[in-house]
Amino acid sequence: MNNEAIKQIRAFDRFYTRIFRLTDKYHLHTNLTLLEARILLEIGEHHRDTASLLIQELTVDKGYLSRVLKRLEEQDLLGQTPDPTDKRTKRLSLTEAGQEQLALLNQRADDQVTTLFAGLSAEETERVLDAMSYVEKHVQLGDD
Repeated sequence: MNNEAIKQIRAFDRFYTRIFRLTDKYHLHTNLTLLEARILLEIGEHHRDTASLLIQELTVDKGYLSRVLKRLEEQDLLGQTPDPTDKRTKRLSLTEAGQEQLALLNQRADDQVTTLFAGLSAEETERVLDAMSYVEKHVQLGDD
């Protein structure tokens, strides 16, 4: 890949980060960081209900994840129970407050996308979706 292509990709990354406000301290005007919000999503909607599944999906350090899970538990958004088949493993679940927070995050994320793409026609939206699909299919996550 040539240097100009690399510069364009990095510029797009900065653009994407800025329009979705991914560097804000708190995600979508909540009291949660982006990682905390993503953890609620992974547990609540994708049933990644163990630390090892979250580490695999989010590629986050085990120690860091442990501290974040503890914070979410202290905020009464998350509960942990022993796995009945493997006592070394804790099953993670959202509390009622965690489910409410996830619903709020989902609504705000939907509103954000609706606002960002409001100026596009149906055809333009389809072109963006096709481009996103192409990137997902052809760009590989590297091993760091």
